[in-house]
Amino acid sequence: GWHVHEKALLPPLLLLAAAAPDDAAGAALHARLLLLLSASAHYAQLPLLHQPAEYPLSRALPLLYHFVASDALRGRVAAAGAERGEEAPLLRLHEWAYLAGFVPLELFVSVVHPHLLSPRLPFLPLLATSVYCAVGVHYCTGLAYAFWAQQRQRPDIVEEGGRRRGQGAAKPD
Repeated sequence: GWHVHEKALLPPLLLLAAAAPDDAAGAALHARLLLLLSASAHYAQLPLLHQPAEYPLSRALPLLYHFVASDALRGRVAAAGAERGEEAPLLRLHEWAYLAGFVPLELFVSVVHPHLLSPRLPFLPLLATSVYCAVGVHYCTGLAYAFWAQQRQRPDIVEEGGRRRGQGAAKPD
């Protein structure tokens, strides 16, 4: 099917949304990962809604989600870091630049292509959307690995005797 790989991003988003680290560093990394992956995943779904009547709502809902999620995650990160009195930006500069890149992409897909290139290159908008979203997804894969490694190193998940929770009993020497 068409855009099967974009739809495959939705289950990891559901699992990621359920994760809720309580330490400041984990909450900040989780927020970055969730915002960037959800932006890429949601925008990747938009070519599936291609009727003119669907356009306003299909663009407004992901934007609304992003603003609500940003506000909620900002509060979560602030609450997790409150004991240290730190307040850092939710996303890094290059991550904001990536999100801002959806604006020129949307202008190209919705305005430039239909008026200038549509008859000759009909699949160029899908290609541009897929490639741009794939860049974000690959970046988020690295963030997810960093998040996993960070959570794995947390001292509160190590029990007595140096064993990690969920491991069997230590083998006798």
